Amino acid sequence: MKVFNAKNAAEDYMSLHTLTYSTPEMTLLKFARWLGEMVDVECKMDAEKCPNDDGMHPKHRVPRLMLYIEEREEEYRFDVSDEFLPTGAVTTLFSKVKDQVQRREEGKKKEEESIGKKSGDESKNFKFCIACGTRLDMYASFCIECGAEQA
Repeated sequence: MKVFNAKNAAEDYMSLHTLTYSTPEMTLLKFARWLGEMVDVECKMDAEKCPNDDGMHPKHRVPRLMLYIEEREEEYRFDVSDEFLPTGAVTTLFSKVKDQVQRREEGKKKEEESIGKKSGDESKNFKFCIACGTRLDMYASFCIECGAEQA
């Protein structure tokens, strides 16, 4: 089965082109135009067996899209995940942010544990909504059930 490898095509395009001052529509149009550009490829067949009649053997001109067509044995499954997986320079940025968030959460847990140990009561880590009585985090400003502002 022949399949278009869109992921590799998009990664190649993004590595060669800057997105400075581009809208999503402009980027998509440029990407489509880039895929349609004619490129020279080497023919790996003998001149007698070459199916192209363009008279340019051993080089041929084909749309760049053809470079990303792959032959696969198994059924192709589209990756429809909406999860953001950072790559390149963004990976470094997100790893720093992730580390900061983890440190902040660990600090909150230690603080909550020390408050609980000082008072000897775990019930100090939560409160109840003043409007509906739902159990809330001690620092919640709004109720997650009714939306009432907490004092």
